[in-house]
Amino acid sequence: MRSRMGCIAAVVGALLAPLPAWAQVALPFEGPIRIICPFPAGGSSDAMARLIADKMQATFGRSVIVENKTGAGGRIGAEYMKTVPADGSQIILATVSIMVLNPVQEKVGYDPIKDFVAIARAGDFQLPLATGPMTGAKDLAALIAWLKANPDKANYGVPAAGSLPHLYGIQLSKVSNVPMVMAPFRGGAPIAVAVIGGQIAVGIAATADFAEQHRAGTLRIVALSGTQRMPTLPDVPTFAELGLKGFEENGWNGFFAPAGTSAAVVAAYNKAINDALKSSDVASKLENLGYLIRLSTPEELGRQVVDEREKWRPLMVEAGVVK
Repeated sequence: MRSRMGCIAAVVGALLAPLPAWAQVALPFEGPIRIICPFPAGGSSDAMARLIADKMQATFGRSVIVENKTGAGGRIGAEYMKTVPADGSQIILATVSIMVLNPVQEKVGYDPIKDFVAIARAGDFQLPLATGPMTGAKDLAALIAWLKANPDKANYGVPAAGSLPHLYGIQLSKVSNVPMVMAPFRGGAPIAVAVIGGQIAVGIAATADFAEQHRAGTLRIVALSGTQRMPTLPDVPTFAELGLKGFEENGWNGFFAPAGTSAAVVAAYNKAINDALKSSDVASKLENLGYLIRLSTPEELGRQVVDEREKWRPLMVEAGVVK
């Protein structure tokens, strides 16, 4: 009798247990979920997208594919998202540059507020200033001295014109009193290659794009944005530590869907992404890459996009990229 009652209790318990997200929400499309990454494979955004895609695949019980649609500083990927069905079959991993900075600076083929619905913030990233064999500098003071002595070679690579790394390059040129030339690349990974190969003097991108190379000694991160050192790069000081102001803000990544995507699908994706970020294996890998994990509701990320437009506008005017 006790055995039979135990079996009944187990069955009842299983029936009452919370169902996984994929069982609670019937996704209104067939086939795989696609995450659009607007930056090249091998970069920091791509790494984040693939780590989370693996977890989402297990959660929803269907394939989750990462597609890299690159170009124009992420604008090509964002503009592409306007053409896809608002059924949740495709979402995009975007950055502060795509959702805030680019639309403020110039006319783009999308409106981040009208054309998208926020899903979840994923992580913040500090912005490193890296150099390599062209300068041979081991710290920021030596790098600035080299740039002043070699003004014809004072160039810096960024993931896109108008991006946060571009703004910080302008700020570095200003505070160091060195006229520097910006060179746009298709993401952070190609910048690292160019710095290591001696094609450019310095690069500014996400920490994840340079962290492993810094540890390996193939390039050198001489300073980081933000207000405190990264635990995974304890030897790298912040610009603030070194007495340079204007580099306190960090970048961020977040997931968005086309406007019109149902609230139920957005909520299911928000939970799946937050659960992935809270898992120890994903969190440790992203933190090792240089990400600071940030969880949010869709509403919090949506408000952040609106609020940061006004926060960054005066800084972009001061930098000369917005009139």
